Amino acid sequence: MLWDQGFDLPPGSHLRFVKIGETASDVGHLLRYRIFADAAEEGIPYVLGVWRIGTDLEDLQILTESAFVNRKGLVVNNPPNPAQQDATELTDGSETVVDVKAAKGEPVRFVLRTQDSKTMIGGTLVPFPIESTDESCRLRALLADPEANAILLYADGFPANSVLKVQSSSQGASRSETIYTDAKGHGSAIDTPHVKGMDAGTVTETIRANGCAASVSLPWGAGSFHPM
Repeated sequence: MLWDQGFDLPPGSHLRFVKIGETASDVGHLLRYRIFADAAEEGIPYVLGVWRIGTDLEDLQILTESAFVNRKGLVVNNPPNPAQQDATELTDGSETVVDVKAAKGEPVRFVLRTQDSKTMIGGTLVPFPIESTDESCRLRALLADPEANAILLYADGFPANSVLKVQSSSQGASRSETIYTDAKGHGSAIDTPHVKGMDAGTVTETIRANGCAASVSLPWGAGSFHPM
């Protein structure tokens, strides 16, 4: 959750992703993105890594140890020359692009950091989001592991500094979780949608508050993980 909300090293920094291509094949969809690093310092080399669910953080995959950022925050492969400093896209192969394959609700977490880790800029890419919006309220569900044995729930646009009840229902069993929102109406929780005697199912998460009703559903358990 800390990664998803940003490390604030430096304050206000985060990674943004812009989809620039998609390839469909017999093995699924491969999506390509360019990366922007907001509030990143220019002129210094960065390490770019990716953390996939189902792996230990110690197994962070390093994509490159020589990424750079131009004045617009565009992440590039080499120190940008004067003609590249204000570019928001480059078609000469200079951009540091990433290709991603993911399941519904699967977060792919990237980090751009200096060698000493004093600067760490995180960003979470969810190519196929599971979310529901009603009025100004939004509920999102992210897989915490490939078979959704744990689910991250993010609520936004709800009343500030409030207590929200999340109704969780799966295979006839139900229970409630609590989300505490901050001054911006954002809150989070973790749900573990296990049902006694079952190894798989579908869970529905619902929040109702102040005229908003947001609900999401997703499969969990054995055989539920299917990259798109």
